[in-house]
Amino acid sequence: MAPGRKRGAKGVKTKSELSLGDLVLAKVKGFPAWPAKISRPEDWERAPDPKKYFVQFFGTSE
Repeated sequence: MAPGRKRGAKGVKTKSELSLGDLVLAKVKGFPAWPAKISRPEDWERAPDPKKYFVQFFGTSE
């Protein structure tokens, strides 16, 4: 592998390619990345933010 080249998953989706129901690893400050599903904020009585995604973490119901 060439110096300076990083290894990583191929085919990672960019922010514009994510959609409702996609499975992701989400990160919250102070906690490790955790599996989550992209949800609609309206389902949880939250206001949508076009710059962010609303996720539901698996195993926590949060």
